[in-house]
Amino acid sequence: MIYEIENRNNAISSAFPFTALSPIPHLHTHVELVYLASGSSTATLDYRDFVLREGDLFLAFPNQIHFYHDLLPSQGNVIIFANDFCRELKDLFQNQVPESPVIQSGMLPGDIHCRLKTITEKAFSELPYDRLAARGYLVALLCELLPLMKLIPNPHSYDSIRSIMNFCSENYTEPLNLDLLSRELHLNKYYISRLFKERMKISFTDFINGMRVEYACSLLEQNSNITEAAFASGFCSVRTFNRAFLKVMKTTPREYIRSRKK
Repeated sequence: MIYEIENRNNAISSAFPFTALSPIPHLHTHVELVYLASGSSTATLDYRDFVLREGDLFLAFPNQIHFYHDLLPSQGNVIIFANDFCRELKDLFQNQVPESPVIQSGMLPGDIHCRLKTITEKAFSELPYDRLAARGYLVALLCELLPLMKLIPNPHSYDSIRSIMNFCSENYTEPLNLDLLSRELHLNKYYISRLFKERMKISFTDFINGMRVEYACSLLEQNSNITEAAFASGFCSVRTFNRAFLKVMKTTPREYIRSRKK
């Protein structure tokens, strides 16, 4: 599943089936709903780990840092939507967060997978009534899901790592290193490095390369060639790009292009 830290503009900005969950830490002003149809994964939300098992549902509220590590090959559906797409739910999403972001399978509606599939199919239909229906179906589903969660006041924390991630999300296609980040944000570079390793469970270099690779994937899907995608996403050489791509995607850029054409 391809992700980058995003500032999304559409009401339902993403709705698609996935075959893997992203290990790259990300945050956005939208709500992220993940339904795990099969497999298992560890979801990390604001530095806390939660195990997702087959049939479970996960909700990340706006500006919560989250990422995943699949324990078994995973498939399911993801829907990402604006926190104000439903006026009646806007205050809730802005001012509260779940005590636990996971709703276990036994608590979910029995037809949850079919309903998410319907929303996914209609969300980007060419027919305007289909897109309207997708929003309505999603509102109805949330009205069933949210009462199943214990919501607590949002602490509105904005720590150093969030400022670091926001800066990186705006500059990852440019030359970026710890020294530059230290100067721009007035933070010690060793402190930044430790934050990533201890709290994000990823090195700063792997984090930046992960965002670049995921952006490169979107360029490859739009028919950019490998060299164009490598330099446009911020890599200084095709060799470095190929090495980072293999580490993140577990395949080469050339193999990735071939797989998307099947």
